Amino acid sequence: MKLLLALLLAVTGFAADKPAVFSSAKYDKDIAAYEAADKATPPPQGALLLSGASTLRLWKTAARDFAPYPLINRGFGGSKTTEVLGYMDRIVLPYHPRVVVFHCGSNDINAGDAAEAVIARVTEYHRRLRAENPHAQLVLLSTTQAPSRRAKWAEMKKADEGFRALAAAHPEIRFVDINPALNLPDGEPRPDVYLKDNLHPSEAGYAAMLKVIRPAVDAAWKATEAAFKK
Repeated sequence: MKLLLALLLAVTGFAADKPAVFSSAKYDKDIAAYEAADKATPPPQGALLLSGASTLRLWKTAARDFAPYPLINRGFGGSKTTEVLGYMDRIVLPYHPRVVVFHCGSNDINAGDAAEAVIARVTEYHRRLRAENPHAQLVLLSTTQAPSRRAKWAEMKKADEGFRALAAAHPEIRFVDINPALNLPDGEPRPDVYLKDNLHPSEAGYAAMLKVIRPAVDAAWKATEAAFKK
């Protein structure tokens, strides 16, 4: 029943909770460093923004992989959706991104949050993004069903169901399931796609992810041509 309620809330475009209270001390230095970099070299407006947790932060070849789109990578630490929402006014909205690739939620569930809470917070992220920038498109990545978090896979799959429903209700959202790129049909990891931590993608893992993410980014970028034409 709770999951059904969350899915209905996602479809109608409303979040089940207000922007979450979060503890910022853990990431204050990271966010301040991003802001200092922005001040020293202002990033482009209307760019492709990577927003979320460490899988994005560690994507070292992202600028090359997503060329020729101008790219801003603002993934940080082992962040949760609470923290990404909490810092949204500082490292998302000021850039007025044209397309956002969002990947967060696995850390929430690993810490004990229910899928419904994650769905609601991602719904709130989308609402705030579009309120500030009505033409922005969102490429919403699934949670990562990594080998080290197998015990949480069932809850992660529930979150992904909510993400898929959210995308089905909003044409400006494209849901991308990255798990088939990383895992075999039986759930076992594909060879060499994870680092030794069995959590973060390896170089081969990012290459596999790119194959499923890039088409969605291309489609989102094309869909915004009229709105962002200079």
